[in-house]
Amino acid sequence: MGVERERVQSFGSLAEGLRQAGSWYLWGPYLGERQWGTVRADYSADGEAWNHLPHDHARSRAYRWGEDGLAGFSDVEQRLCLALALWNGRDPILKERIFGLTGGEGNHGEDAKEYWSKQLYYYDVRRWLDGDPGRPAPPASRRAGRNARWASFNAFDIMSMPDKWEYPWFAAWDLAFHCVALAHVDPGFAKYQLTLLCREWFQHPNGALPAYEWDFGDVNPPVQAWAVLEVFAIDGGRDIDFLSRAFDKLLLNFTWWVNLEDADGSNLFEGGFLGLDNIGPLDRSHLPAGSVLEQSDATGWMASYALAMGVIATVLRHARQRPADDLVQKFLEHFAAIRDAIEAQGLWDETDGLFYDQLATADGGVVPVAVRSMVGIIPMLAAGVVDEELLDRTQAAGKHFADFLDRAGLRDREQLLELGLLRGEPGHRQLLLGVVGIDRLERLFEKLFDPAEFLSDHGLRSLSAYHRAHPYVLDAPGVHAEIDYEPAESTIAMFGGNSNWRGPVWFPLNYLVIAALERYHRFFGDDYTVEYPTGSGRTLPLQAIARDLWDRLIAIFLVGADGRRPCFGWVDRLQRDPLWKDKFAFFAYFHADNGAGLGASHQTGWTGLVADIIRRRHGEVSSLGDLLRALRDGKDLR
Repeated sequence: MGVERERVQSFGSLAEGLRQAGSWYLWGPYLGERQWGTVRADYSADGEAWNHLPHDHARSRAYRWGEDGLAGFSDVEQRLCLALALWNGRDPILKERIFGLTGGEGNHGEDAKEYWSKQLYYYDVRRWLDGDPGRPAPPASRRAGRNARWASFNAFDIMSMPDKWEYPWFAAWDLAFHCVALAHVDPGFAKYQLTLLCREWFQHPNGALPAYEWDFGDVNPPVQAWAVLEVFAIDGGRDIDFLSRAFDKLLLNFTWWVNLEDADGSNLFEGGFLGLDNIGPLDRSHLPAGSVLEQSDATGWMASYALAMGVIATVLRHARQRPADDLVQKFLEHFAAIRDAIEAQGLWDETDGLFYDQLATADGGVVPVAVRSMVGIIPMLAAGVVDEELLDRTQAAGKHFADFLDRAGLRDREQLLELGLLRGEPGHRQLLLGVVGIDRLERLFEKLFDPAEFLSDHGLRSLSAYHRAHPYVLDAPGVHAEIDYEPAESTIAMFGGNSNWRGPVWFPLNYLVIAALERYHRFFGDDYTVEYPTGSGRTLPLQAIARDLWDRLIAIFLVGADGRRPCFGWVDRLQRDPLWKDKFAFFAYFHADNGAGLGASHQTGWTGLVADIIRRRHGEVSSLGDLLRALRDGKDLR
């Protein structure tokens, strides 16, 4: 990968402009495989994009915002497009684009696509809302419909997209994971993508980041600060300018989250579906009138966001890029407020050993949503360390974080040393800081590492197998909903029915959970062990557990003792045929019980993380923790 990375670095940067980037970027696989059925091509009154311009219309109607084709490529501005046209000798038309099922017809033709790619994304929302001069005006309903509040969005950029057919558009939190994988071969493009999302023509003036074109105003998990740090570390920790530039824009986004997604100022956050589609018994983006869902995952994401922003500020401070002490303090204050809120509002269930969402109903009642899912695991992602020097400064300030340390019993350093929460040499010691205390962390581990709950042979399930025999029913005023364990495809139409978070293994959350285990291990070392798997009687350090979980994810793609690759499931042609058996497909998600690939079969997208995982598993990637230690020791990584 080093040779390829050096070659790519000579190409120039798209951040300089599409035409100014360099000759390498003038041509590429920028031509998508579907413009029909997209939001951009939808000029209907009802917003039913799949029906307004279906496949059968595509051959006889002009597109406004892009072109499509079979195995095509184009110049960087898509002025000249080259692609195949095929004829089967029978049909009355040439085949110029791939057919696939629409949203309401099935699982969207996932078999009919190529791998993850860079594509031109063109969408001027103001022009889309107003219509082109001299042309018929769009329906009046558009003014109150999809993306109507995003008139500032004006993209004409090359972007990493999950798929050329299923997802010929960007998705904010998908893109963050793409960039972590891309950074190994093209760190310049990865950094360009993360900064592009925060540019003036993408980011809303209020600080919100666009989610995806079906609804820019929807809310995805705020993982951009985490991704910025990971890409910075993979690139060797040298590009302080990139870190500083991204930090400034993410400050706006963090403030937007605090102002909008914390409805009552309680530091318990909402946010809706948050990228996890149907993981709950009800649609978390469309609640009963007057209800509010206080979400353990949204609150956990925000605690992680606060810590990640604090880390970026710390790096900028160590690099002497800018004064950042006040900003570090700011994010510690936010973290303390969020940690206090989780404690005070009772999102933790002591009996089950998990965090649960709470539905606050219109009549003033509060109903726990007791579903054993990754929603209840996400708070453990918010974990990091605080240097003793910073502890001294925050305690001297005497504000919220200092009060939090008192309430949490974290001020007495001798006691912290006895508990193992403060480690290192005097003057250089570090405090473990997390949303989840050690006692609760061990309770979470019991569930997470239990084969009857989250642990499968192929990674961590998105919803506990406990619900296979124990479906959960939610009864509240105006609400009746239920959920059970579905290890394969979704059996309901929520969020289009073409993804499923009710059991399958998904790479992004597996990646984040395992990375969190490694952070805990870097603090505790080998002398802290837990039972793994739960009920086995065997205890292991967290690093050994993390490595085993990495191996389970990698093994999805490897030939097993039975001569079959789990990812190809029951498809014998893919398992046996010499023309197919070594051609990997990077599926959207995987069967929780047998590892078979499901959903978009050529999505790649965040499943491309497997490349990072393989390199990380074999020690070829320096961790962010290693980088931070080097900075603390005064090393100049530039």
